[in-house]
Amino acid sequence: MRFRDRIVARRTLRWLGIWALALPFQTLADVTITQLANEGVLLDDGDSTRVMIDGMVVESYSVYAGLPETLHPSFYQAADSFADIDLALVSHQHHDHNQPIHACRFMQASHATVFYSSTQVMDLMREKCREFTLTSPRIKLINPEYDRPEVLQVKDARVSAFLLSHGRGKYAILQNFGHLVEIGGMRVLHIGDAAMSAADFARAGVDEMGVDIALVPFWYFQPGPGGDIVRRFLDAPNIIAVHIPPSELHEVKEHLRVEYPEVIVLDDALDQARFSATTPSPP
Repeated sequence: MRFRDRIVARRTLRWLGIWALALPFQTLADVTITQLANEGVLLDDGDSTRVMIDGMVVESYSVYAGLPETLHPSFYQAADSFADIDLALVSHQHHDHNQPIHACRFMQASHATVFYSSTQVMDLMREKCREFTLTSPRIKLINPEYDRPEVLQVKDARVSAFLLSHGRGKYAILQNFGHLVEIGGMRVLHIGDAAMSAADFARAGVDEMGVDIALVPFWYFQPGPGGDIVRRFLDAPNIIAVHIPPSELHEVKEHLRVEYPEVIVLDDALDQARFSATTPSPP
C-alpha cells in the first residue's frame, strides 16, 4: 500500500471512531510540538531529547511576533521552557527565523545545546559573537545539496537537513533548509520559507519522506498554488499552520476552519500540540 493510501486509511479509521479496533497498537512515545515565535518550534519526545527549530527569535520583526517579554529571562538563561535543549536548527538567515544577537546569548547560556545551520546564518552570527562562533565546538556548519542531505544524530533525534528553494530573483541566493526530524517514533517536517514550487519539492524528495507531522507556513493554505503543494507533498496525518502574523490570526483561523478544518493552529507562545506514535504490536 502506498504511503498516501495508508494515510487515507488511517484518517478514515479515526473519522469512524474505531482506531482502537483496527489493530492492536503499542505506544512508542508522545511527541510534543511547542509554539515559540513565528515559525519557531520546540520538539520534545517526553523522555530525553529536545530539538528547537527557528527558535532564536525574541524581537518582533515586520508583522511577525517575537517572544512575549515574560519569556525573555527564561530564553536568555536557557531555563524553564528553554532548558535542556539538545539541538538548535535554523532554516535560513532572515530575521523572523533567526536573530543572531539573541542566538549568541542563548547559546552562551545553554552549555549543552548544539547549533547547526548554513554559511549565511553563521556569517551573521560572527558579526555578533565572532570568537564564540569561531571557537565553540557546539556551533556547526552544514551545507546540504539536493542529492546529498546532511544527516545529524543528536541523542535520540535523527535529522535530515536538505535544500528547499526560498524563491526566485533576490531570494534565489538564500540558503533555505528543510528539516526532517525523526523523534519519538515520528517524522516531523519543517520547511522554513520554502518557495511554492512543485518541481523543487519533488527534487528534494519530500513526497517520499513519510511525514507524520508537517509544519507549514499559513500562505500555503491561501488560494493559489499552495493547495496543490500541500495535497501532493505535505498531506501528513497531522498538519500545523505556522508563520502567522498576530494581526491576521483570526482571519487565518476562520479560513482554515472552512477550507482546511483538519489543520491545527497554535495561537500563542508555549501553546502545545501532542501526538502519539503508534505501531502494530508483533504477532
